[in-house]
Amino acid sequence: MVVIELKNPTDENATVRKAFTQLQNYKKAISNLFYYNGVLVASDGLDAKVGSLTAGWEWFMSWKTVDGIREDKTTTPQIETLIKGMLRPDVLLDFIKYFTVFEKTRREDLETGLTSVATIKKIAAYHQYHAVNKAIESTIRAATDMPGMVQDSPATYGLPATDQQTRGDRKAGVVWHTQGSGKSLSMVFYAGKLVIDSRMANPTIVVITDRNDLDDQLFDTFASSK
Repeated sequence: MVVIELKNPTDENATVRKAFTQLQNYKKAISNLFYYNGVLVASDGLDAKVGSLTAGWEWFMSWKTVDGIREDKTTTPQIETLIKGMLRPDVLLDFIKYFTVFEKTRREDLETGLTSVATIKKIAAYHQYHAVNKAIESTIRAATDMPGMVQDSPATYGLPATDQQTRGDRKAGVVWHTQGSGKSLSMVFYAGKLVIDSRMANPTIVVITDRNDLDDQLFDTFASSK
């Protein structure tokens, strides 16, 4: 499920980018190795980035937290944080099952003018993974009277703790993402995981926007994500 290209940390010429390039070579030379691939990891032995099978270099990202509460210190090797925070069996299986989508995209060859359809695999970044899982549990607490599963108190961040609120109060909270951080995809992950949670009994999700262009953008994102 995971293919890791790990360069020698004592080699001054070893870089994460070279590890990424080597993974691309593997895909061409031994493609059957990737039939059941969940994620790719490129590392120089200290720094590390994770990406999907079809992701370009610009979409390989660091995994910056183990527990989703605080980012690890910059002195902690990134490969250590990634192994402890993402490659832990329970997290990895949850990640592959609920935080992976496939999108169809059209590509036009500028030389021939021919258009082809390619399948792009997208995975969540660390902030999307933890934000969505916390939002799921807060939603279940707010929507039902069943025992909740909120484990990390928002008080950690200086915010009111939702786990102290009354169950079934219909107040799940707000997820804040900065511009360009993947809000639309976070919504896809959230909706996809929530609708199949048995505690929600087949919920209906209503998406409200304040601009027509957002309607089109979100519709396209949801419709193309499988």
